[in-house]
Amino acid sequence: MAILGRNKAGGGESNGFNRDPRKARRFFEHAQTTADAGNYDYSIEMYVNGLRFDPDNMEQHEALYEVGKRRKVKGGKAAGLGEKMKSGGSHPLDKMLHAEKLWAMDILNINHMVQVMKFAVEASVTLSDEANSDHPDGGGSTDIPHLAEVAYWIGSIAMESRVQSGKTKKGDKILRELRDNFAAISAFDKAVESCRYMVRLDQDNNQLLMDLKNLEAENTMQQGGYSEAKAEEGGFRNFMRDAAGQQALEQESSLRKTESQADGIIARRREELEKEPDDLDRATKLVDALVAKESVESEREGMELLQKLWKDTETYRFKLRMGDIQIKQMNRIARKLRTQIAQAPTDDQLRQQFSEAKKEQLAFELTEFDERVKNYPTDMGLRFEWGKRLRSVGKIDDAIGAFQQAKQDPKVQVKAHYLLGDCYRRKQWLDEAIVTLREGIATYKLADDRLALDLRYLLMEVLEQSAQESKSLDQAQEARKLASEILRTDINYRNIKQRIDALRMLVEQLQHSGADG
Repeated sequence: MAILGRNKAGGGESNGFNRDPRKARRFFEHAQTTADAGNYDYSIEMYVNGLRFDPDNMEQHEALYEVGKRRKVKGGKAAGLGEKMKSGGSHPLDKMLHAEKLWAMDILNINHMVQVMKFAVEASVTLSDEANSDHPDGGGSTDIPHLAEVAYWIGSIAMESRVQSGKTKKGDKILRELRDNFAAISAFDKAVESCRYMVRLDQDNNQLLMDLKNLEAENTMQQGGYSEAKAEEGGFRNFMRDAAGQQALEQESSLRKTESQADGIIARRREELEKEPDDLDRATKLVDALVAKESVESEREGMELLQKLWKDTETYRFKLRMGDIQIKQMNRIARKLRTQIAQAPTDDQLRQQFSEAKKEQLAFELTEFDERVKNYPTDMGLRFEWGKRLRSVGKIDDAIGAFQQAKQDPKVQVKAHYLLGDCYRRKQWLDEAIVTLREGIATYKLADDRLALDLRYLLMEVLEQSAQESKSLDQAQEARKLASEILRTDINYRNIKQRIDALRMLVEQLQHSGADG
């Protein structure tokens, strides 16, 4: 069943998308009821029918995903050949929903995931073009489905699935398609991530290295647009949500410019929620607007709304967002105190307040991330953040366990190697630190950015300490070689000029002691 027909207006015909949240909600409610009864195939059909009228409703895409997983656990089989041969319709939006249906019936099939993403990207462009053609004055439709958000979501699932499958290979087609589709929707953070995996699989491919550099440049330029939104759950979603109306996006990303702008956006979001009080997406957007204002009163209202959502739905992400807001408030207090200290460097009372504030924040974050890891035990990114807090409070054994697991995640793999190596050094387990840091350097293709230099510097320090204790000339020479690499890359990096001289002296001493022996 195609979703895009020919809509008549004033005697003429034009392409159009008819959003109907109420009709969609009836399908979604029926889908949930049938899923609870264990009728997963019919539930999937109902979710797909509902998404025809509300295709960018992420809550329902995620609900469909959960039904697909439950169906898989119960032994559900993939769609038959006849269903697979269908296209769903001629429009990319029809094709996207058909591909999503096939995916829900074979939830581990990464090819279906990539197809959903591909058609979501195509539909995003096609619907935008159709809206512009219907509005030659350039105004465009304000109700274009935000399918770049859907593409980002499913692409992220597909990339995690591909990397964890252990099936990646040189010239990996799946990773290439994911990279290109992420780039097509300007999701350069994920495009960079995909390309880095490809580089690790084919480290001598100069074209891939050039592609990575270009994508990293695009990502850097884009950071100003939504870097703050990224720090919160659904950051790219918030960024892309208003992509069809760039002017509205720019207004919302600069809420702090004026009180009137912020209040206007909050009022609009509150009015939208009043029309559909059970719409979780609208409630989330109101929270976004309240938090972005960065006032104590608006943040309190946002927290109260999140508390209600958490109580009503028991969906942990709302509680997680509450923690994000509290961390953001603590960071704001710390920045203010740091500024005051810069203006009054001899004020011991300010320094004491700053120290106490950071201790309080660290204690809160440690508890917060401990809870998040328990709620999302397979999210290695959260485990990595938890490890950082454990390390900061001196719980080194626990931090080691967290980093050992987190280094399985390609997104934090290299940083986890670095911090794990540092933890081993703190325990004076020098051999383990050396092996871990060497692994980190071998994993990280780049050799000239800050992380690459940090890895080499830490390994240099550990090798130097080990050489002094064991009188190992080989380790001293390796440390000196690393110092030389760092010096040739960045002569102003830390105290590398002094360290390389000290290492040369250490090598000479060990050479002489060896000759004497």
